[in-house]
Amino acid sequence: MFDQGANSIVMRKRALTMFRSKMMTVLALVLAGGLLAACKTATITPPPQIFSADAYQPISLNARRLEIIDNWQMPVADPYIGHRVSPLPSTILADWASHVLRPAGGSGEIIFDMKRVAVTMTDLPAKVGIDGLLTDQQSRKVTAEIKAKIMWLQPVGGTQALADLSAAHSITIRESATANEVSKVVNEAMKGALVRLDSQTRKELATIDRIILP
Repeated sequence: MFDQGANSIVMRKRALTMFRSKMMTVLALVLAGGLLAACKTATITPPPQIFSADAYQPISLNARRLEIIDNWQMPVADPYIGHRVSPLPSTILADWASHVLRPAGGSGEIIFDMKRVAVTMTDLPAKVGIDGLLTDQQSRKVTAEIKAKIMWLQPVGGTQALADLSAAHSITIRESATANEVSKVVNEAMKGALVRLDSQTRKELATIDRIILP
């Protein structure tokens, strides 16, 4: 004898099982989509901008042309990490010089000679004892260092002048820092050195008679 009631219960159980399976599939797809969107958002986040033209006021100089010379051979071995910076530190410095050192005279030449544009990362001594185990220590130090010369050659009046420039900026990194946080610190170190170089350049040029035009 065929039991319709038992068959109905079995069918309802199967339907409920299929419904639950579909709901789990939908939830899994939603979660996966959310994670993918989060990953894409993190990937496309632009890195901090090191050189921004709006942050630096151009200087009108008594010269007809500007020549930028890159004499820095960037090492690619530890502790140097400048080759990991984008754009390269020498490119950043050249962009700054092109923007700030503006030829505005009828004769003469400004030569900007880049001697050293280094970014290094070195390990710091670890704390010993219980304090070192329980604290998030500053484990590394990033240092950006810039050395350059500005030469002014003005044939009218036979004037020549030379300014030596040197600037550095260091930032420490905590032990648990992520790769993105390390990258941000590297960029901030380079930006700090550039800000200091800009300030020194203005002070040095202000001491040279007739090199800055109104």
